[in-house]
Order: sequence, then C-alpha cells, then structure tokens
Amino acid sequence: MGTSRARLRIIRAAAAWLLLSASTAQAQTSPIALDAVAMVDADRGSQVPRNSVAWFDLFGSARIPGGFEFRARPVVFRRSFDGRWQTQIYELALRYERPGTVGWRVDFGQFPSPIGLSILENRPDLNPVISQHSTLYLPIPRYEAGTPTMYLLAASYPFGGQFTASGSKWDARAAITDSSPVRVRPFFGNNKPPRMLNFVAGGGITPRIGLRLGASFAQGTFALQREVRDQSKGDREATVAQAEGEWAFGYTRIAGEWLWTWRDAAIDEARVHGGWVEATQTLTPRIFAAVRYDDQRTRWTQADGRARVEDYRRVETAVGYRLTRDLTLRASYLTRKGYVVFFWDDQLLASVVFARRLK
Repeated sequence: MGTSRARLRIIRAAAAWLLLSASTAQAQTSPIALDAVAMVDADRGSQVPRNSVAWFDLFGSARIPGGFEFRARPVVFRRSFDGRWQTQIYELALRYERPGTVGWRVDFGQFPSPIGLSILENRPDLNPVISQHSTLYLPIPRYEAGTPTMYLLAASYPFGGQFTASGSKWDARAAITDSSPVRVRPFFGNNKPPRMLNFVAGGGITPRIGLRLGASFAQGTFALQREVRDQSKGDREATVAQAEGEWAFGYTRIAGEWLWTWRDAAIDEARVHGGWVEATQTLTPRIFAAVRYDDQRTRWTQADGRARVEDYRRVETAVGYRLTRDLTLRASYLTRKGYVVFFWDDQLLASVVFARRLK
C-alpha cells in the first residue's frame, strides 16, 4: 500500500508540475506543450483470458532559456494479461537542441528507447490499430530456466544520454543507456533490474519527402551473473540489429521494422528474430482503415543438444471513426497463433480514444 501511495504521489507531482508549467508559461508567453490521452477497450471471442485495457497518458514539455527543454510523461494503465494497474513515468528528461544546416540535440534523463520504430506508436492515439505492439509487450519463450523475462524489443524508457544530429536528408544518433533494449527496467517497482551498460547507434536517410529508411545497432548486458540460475557464463549480453522503413504518400502510410537479436545462454546462444509491417489508409476526413502483421521466431539449443524453434504470428485489421476532433472510435478483428500453441485465436476488439492538446 505504501509503495502504491508513493507512486501516486509522484504521478500527481508530475501532473501538477506540468499544469503549473503551462500556466506559468502562458503568463510569460514561453513555449509550452501539454496534451492528454485516455483510452479504454473491450474484446469478445478470445480463447485466451484477456482483461480490458485502460490507459491515461499526460505529456508536457517546457522550453527553458538557453535552448533547453524539460520533458515529462507520467502514465497510468491497466494491463490486458492480468488486469493489474501500473503507474510509470515514461519520460523525465532534459533536452538541449541547436538548429542549423546540421542540427543536433542532446537528451539526458529518461527517454524513449533509442532503437525501434514501434516505440513511437506506444500511445493509443498514435497506434493505428487497437492492440499494442507485440514487439514491445509479448514475452518471448523462456529458452533457459532461471533467466529474466525478455521481449523481442521491450517497451523500454531507459535512463541515459543520447546525441542526435540531422541534415536535410539524413539523421544519426548514439546513446548510452542503463538497460538492454530487450528487457524492461521500469521507473517504479521493488524488483527493478540492476543498471546495466548498453550502447546504441543508428541512423537513417530520407531520399524524398515521405520516405525514410533507417537502421540501428545495440550491444550490452541484459542480465548480471547473479540474476541467472546457471552462472557458468557470467553476465549475459545481447546484440540487436534493426532495420526500419516508413513511406507516406497521398492518404496512405506504410511502415515496418525487422529485428535480429542474439542473446547469451548457458548452452550456445538464443536467436530471436522478428518484426512487423502495417498500412494505414485514410478513406474520408473521419474514417480510416489499418492492418498490422506481426511475426516472431525464437530459436535455441536445449540441454539435450537438440534445436528448438517457437513461432508467433498475428494479424489485426481495424477501422476507425473520428467522432470529434478529440474522440476516435475503433473496431478490429485480430487473429493470432501464440508461442507454444498450435491454434489460431480469434477475437473482436473495440476501443474509445480521447486525445486533446491542452496547450
């Protein structure tokens, strides 16, 4: 109870700071951004137990004289797989930015994972379908007993520093973080993983307006020796390579990414590869349609020396209706074949999303 109250106090403090910053900035005519998002969904037909998801998200930023910007994003949400409520702070960072022919910026604090395209859609109003990216939230098979829960690419908001530079047709970044991109290190919680040094580098090119191609690479420790049952190999490291693309033309947007990951194990190494592709089509000013396909494969060597492979597939098609500028209704059909099962699970989903820019 004490931990929950402490979390709530921090969330309230962050929200109060954002609102106070907005009023202060308005009085001083300083640049300020503040917006809020709320979502709730429901499903029917799934053979796998699922709880309704609720999501409350507040983001704010305030520019400070000298080219600095403070950013904060407290989030409260209800998880689908166990129905538990969680409070987190996804961003709490200071940014310095300098424009120019070659613009650059520095972020320090807690910020979105510097690798991965799906993390940019980890918000209900930015997600074209209803369900969250399986890339971010679906645990991979536990290929070795006594190891932490991991993901293809976790919904990670690490603490660290990042340098980004960009020109008219290119961008590049490098970052040092305190957690691996394949494992979550939450802001709150009594069982947080230890801090582990990881390096990330990436970049992209924009050959024409609306088209961008990019790639990233990450290397570092995802579990310390003391966290795993078989300690014969010491600390466990993971290597992640990622490629992404996004193309927007007319009223159509196509985006996707693919990841190749190699993770230390007591026997050989585990390889977890996969990704997603999605398309969104605006049909009328109020109606849009979207589809997303997810694909993952985990391969590892068992204690008896035999190779084992587990696959995951998912397809979701959705239709959205913008009832008002702030309110969007979505309905979707989702079918998936989960890890370690041999059947396709079908379900219908519906959601209501509220998103408003307050300042």
